Amino acid sequence: MAQLVGKRYAEALFEVALEMNKLEKFKDELSSINGVFNSEKKLKTIFEHPKLSKKEKKDIVDKLFKEHASKEVLNFMYIIIDKGRERYLNDINKEYIKLSNKEQGIVEAKAITAIKMTKEEIENLASKLSSKLDKKVVLKNVVDENIMGGVLVRIGDRVIDASIKGQLNEIKGLLNSVKVTKIGVKN
Repeated sequence: MAQLVGKRYAEALFEVALEMNKLEKFKDELSSINGVFNSEKKLKTIFEHPKLSKKEKKDIVDKLFKEHASKEVLNFMYIIIDKGRERYLNDINKEYIKLSNKEQGIVEAKAITAIKMTKEEIENLASKLSSKLDKKVVLKNVVDENIMGGVLVRIGDRVIDASIKGQLNEIKGLLNSVKVTKIGVKN
């Protein structure tokens, strides 16, 4: 249900953003609002509490975001409050990002490495992936010491494994598939 609600509301905001040519602006604003609620757990609990009136919830939104968000995104937040859908804000944000990225030809990817990549390395890899995929790739670096070295790239459900661990596993698989025969030496 959460995904369905998220998709429905995200599509409504997406249509408005498309008409107004504000896809990126609305994405940034909605993500920022969602980020505040996700980072402040007490605030999120209060905001989603059913005993808090709609007016009180709208006052919270006004006090926190009126100076930083467009009137369209604020009005969207008021609609969410009026319909009692505050707890779906995270799902709405995720769905909106998907719609906006698809429209703009943007693909989000994760580069998983053993050590943190430099900004230049991230930009170079993103550029190579962008030209290969013919889409703009927004790359995020995630550190995982289990990788050992190299890089593992996740783009949606696709994986590009250029990690040392992946290469070792591939070699191991090749060695396991090779039939071992005894070589005899004749004198």
